[in-house]
Amino acid sequence: MRAHEILTEAKATSQRLDPKCWDGYKKQGTKVKGGVRVNNCVKEELEEEFDHITRTVEHIAESHGVDAEVVWEDLESLSNDELYVFAFTQETVLEDWQKANKKDKTDGMSTKAVKAYRRENPGSKLQTAVTTKPSKLKKGSKASKRRKSYCSRSEGQKKMHNIDCSKTPDKAICKARRRWNC
Repeated sequence: MRAHEILTEAKATSQRLDPKCWDGYKKQGTKVKGGVRVNNCVKEELEEEFDHITRTVEHIAESHGVDAEVVWEDLESLSNDELYVFAFTQETVLEDWQKANKKDKTDGMSTKAVKAYRRENPGSKLQTAVTTKPSKLKKGSKASKRRKSYCSRSEGQKKMHNIDCSKTPDKAICKARRRWNC
């Protein structure tokens, strides 16, 4: 049945296949245009650039052991120009998320630092602190459980390292616990 359809289509449409496309274009299959089958010519530059970006994303995904779709999701926040620069810089530029966090002068990881970390480590599920007051959180909610889990873990760290936040409030663990409202 399929062979019959192909033969019928071939008879119905005449073919005008030029041996090659114009300068700066390359053949990428064929298409029917006005009842005539013609070459599908696409710009070489854009095709090569997109292929390069795709290869870069696949390389990042492979090196971090994640799916390429996860990397594409993380890169959605970039504009087209930023994506182009990201893919075509000679050296792989890694963001220093710790530096971004110090510039923000935030106790714990700031939103900007978390985004930088996630771009550097595709597939990461890192989130910012739950800064909502405990009285405003619904009991048993996801945020409430994250906060409770962090507070209990950090309490163990404090005990293990003999840190008293009333005497040393500038310690990183003390600042982070204040941010999480522990």
